[in-house]
Amino acid sequence: MPNLSKKKIIPIHSGWSYSLDSKSLLRLHDHGLLRVFKIKVDNKSKNFNRLTFFSSLIDSNFYQELFFDHFSQSSIGKHGPFLIKNIQPDHFSKKSNRFFKEDFLQIVTSPKWGCSAISENSLEKVKVLLQHVIQKTTLIYFLDKCRTFNTSSNEAKIFEHEWSHNLTSFYEFILYDPEINIAHIMILTYE
Repeated sequence: MPNLSKKKIIPIHSGWSYSLDSKSLLRLHDHGLLRVFKIKVDNKSKNFNRLTFFSSLIDSNFYQELFFDHFSQSSIGKHGPFLIKNIQPDHFSKKSNRFFKEDFLQIVTSPKWGCSAISENSLEKVKVLLQHVIQKTTLIYFLDKCRTFNTSSNEAKIFEHEWSHNLTSFYEFILYDPEINIAHIMILTYE
């Protein structure tokens, strides 16, 4: 008779694994940068579950990184201006594919304090990128913590760690296409 007292416990998000395929940078202007992480996704269950998808993503090593305008560095426990322990799967809200491109272009073209406008060349590259990464089957999410961080009253911000103050704005979008098992993390940073 098998010993039932020894149970194997498997983390709920173990069905998802990610491998970083590439990192790309696009300079928007002197104080703005777009980072694009292309990720190969392996989903053993073959069904998309938002909570387990984001739990696994948050726990992945490549997600734990500090972002500055001109460079980034791995930093366990930190992601951009946030502490990993303060990012939860339900902090990602679904966005409409129909309006995402328009909303994203609005962010990159809107005036930022102390920043020049995006160059025409960079804007064209952003448009081409969006056409490439957005398909009918793409699921798009926004990290809602960015809204609070990006409020205009910077003096009232409570920074989560010692490097948070380096950025004036931070936007993060996760685009996942379950048909081809590819995700893109698109991060806009402004200093």
